[in-house]
Amino acid sequence: MEKGKKFIKGILFSVLLFVLYYFICPNLLAMLFRNGLLSNNFWIQNLSFLTIYILTLFIILIIIRKDLVQQFKTFLKEPKKVLNKGFTYWVYGIIVMIASNLIITSILGDIAVNEQSTREILFATPIYAIPTIIFIGPFLEEIVFRYGFRKAFTKKIPYALFCAIIFGGIHVVTAIDEWTITNIISHASEILFIVPYGSLGFFFAKAYYETENIFSSVIPHMLHNTLSVSLILLMHFLGM
Repeated sequence: MEKGKKFIKGILFSVLLFVLYYFICPNLLAMLFRNGLLSNNFWIQNLSFLTIYILTLFIILIIIRKDLVQQFKTFLKEPKKVLNKGFTYWVYGIIVMIASNLIITSILGDIAVNEQSTREILFATPIYAIPTIIFIGPFLEEIVFRYGFRKAFTKKIPYALFCAIIFGGIHVVTAIDEWTITNIISHASEILFIVPYGSLGFFFAKAYYETENIFSSVIPHMLHNTLSVSLILLMHFLGM
């Protein structure tokens, strides 16, 4: 009974964080910054988008501030222990991610739609996209998909698998820009990309479970996104 209550409360808490992150905060703040978002001025538009996501992060950090402060203090006491676990699992995750990506792209002959969208946003609004992808996004995603769901699970593998499926699924689903039957069917093959995205989610979840410290997954996640952005920019400038 107690486990059931904990699971339901944890899931509801995670859903709250998810809805705040993906829907409520961005949409409400977008109304406040509407003029900036619609501006033809490059800097105003980029800074408006960036401000929205900074405020979204700030709102969610306020909600979990007590746990976050405690975990940060623990991290400062033993950073090597926390980061060793985080980076070790990140290496495992990146190996699975690269291997599965190579197999899937060789079958489909194309990269994930989510990755294509990320590249388009990166070059269209770089002042907003780069700090969001590298810093804000990883922090928010680890809070929503690792910290939140940890409150629902007592066992490591079910928790890690659940995080992997949800994390991978969200990256695939958010790539669908139009929810029509035809468009959904045309993106059906995208479900395969749950594996590479989910692999990182699985190992980041294991790192968080074993350390009970969000920074064990946040910092490797930030490094991962930094390397990804750097690689995309390098390939672009080399004309590849």
